[in-house]
Amino acid sequence: MATHKSLVIHNLMEESVLRIVDDICDDDEASAAPRYCTSAECRMDAACFVLNRIPQRYVSSQRGQAHTELELSRDQQLFVDMVTLAHEGLRRVSSVRRSFYGEANTFVRSVSGPHFYLPTIKGRLFNGTSFELITDVEVQLLHDESPVTMIDSRWQNPYPIVVNTAGTYLFWPQPVQAPHDGEERVFEYEIRVESDQYEPFRHFFAITRTSVDQIPDALEMGGERRLPDLYLVPAPG
Repeated sequence: MATHKSLVIHNLMEESVLRIVDDICDDDEASAAPRYCTSAECRMDAACFVLNRIPQRYVSSQRGQAHTELELSRDQQLFVDMVTLAHEGLRRVSSVRRSFYGEANTFVRSVSGPHFYLPTIKGRLFNGTSFELITDVEVQLLHDESPVTMIDSRWQNPYPIVVNTAGTYLFWPQPVQAPHDGEERVFEYEIRVESDQYEPFRHFFAITRTSVDQIPDALEMGGERRLPDLYLVPAPG
């Protein structure tokens, strides 16, 4: 969900996907031979898997919501696609069974009081000569020359860019405690890449956030900050 002054933009697909994933997981838990990991973290990861693969439906009013929900109720193919993707997402999440499932987001569960909730920070790195997406480098997110702490152990800093995530990096900073609700603060960050393959690279940017006293919903916690495409210069020789 995004806001602009007094307007609120809401993606209806989030609710639909979360409901489908929850229904599948609840049925799986009740079965004699459960197939999936059904923890809160697994459900959220599966929902994100689906949301990244379906058309988004945004509304900004109750009338728009009612109209779009009616359209969705008639679109049986989209429903079938979401159910199919939900099963695929749960299969993938369950096959990994990472050690941190069941203990992730411990910071968010224990946090209390006003905090600044930071967005996910996403971008792409290109070779400045060939214009191809870069692989086999590590990207750091820094603040005051120090690595930024991530929201939980599922999010890495530095972030390794490998073949199956060519060029793309993704960070989610841990919420920062605030002295009181409604305070505005500018957070200054740096993207840094140091590799034998490329010249040292630094990109600076800032994010302005307002502190809130209540923890937002997981999918609404901080939104997304997409950085411009960045280009690295190959090292000589």
